[in-house]
Amino acid sequence: MRKIMSDLIFIERVPTVEEYAALIASVGWKEREPEAIRLALGNSLYAVCARFENQLVGMGRVIGDGGLHYYLSDVVVLPNHQHKGIGTRIVNMLNHYLDTLPYRSTLVGIIAGKGTREFYERCGYTAQNSHSPAMYRWVNREDA
Repeated sequence: MRKIMSDLIFIERVPTVEEYAALIASVGWKEREPEAIRLALGNSLYAVCARFENQLVGMGRVIGDGGLHYYLSDVVVLPNHQHKGIGTRIVNMLNHYLDTLPYRSTLVGIIAGKGTREFYERCGYTAQNSHSPAMYRWVNREDA
């Protein structure tokens, strides 16, 4: 892993609608309606934003039902800031939050985008099967 930039900070907060829209546009995801973004962000259970020199350069969220099932969502890093450890740090922070859940055998899932399976494997996730983008990990596992 490359050294993380010294001016980089990680903040436990949900991105704004504008920040979210700019980040997903930067990686070529489909444009989303501002009201839908606002609703989704408001339902986040936990979120992390990465800032470098007053610019949001990455984000990630945890969504879910609050008991049995959780999902990593919207893990995004600006293209010119990728491969510098930012995404790994965001996922590690999301995982740390999930590791504090009090319930045994809680399932955390993610739909790995094209080219991200190895990244999520390094972060502790297992592919559902060789042909599916679905990945998972158990939290507070007790023979799950």
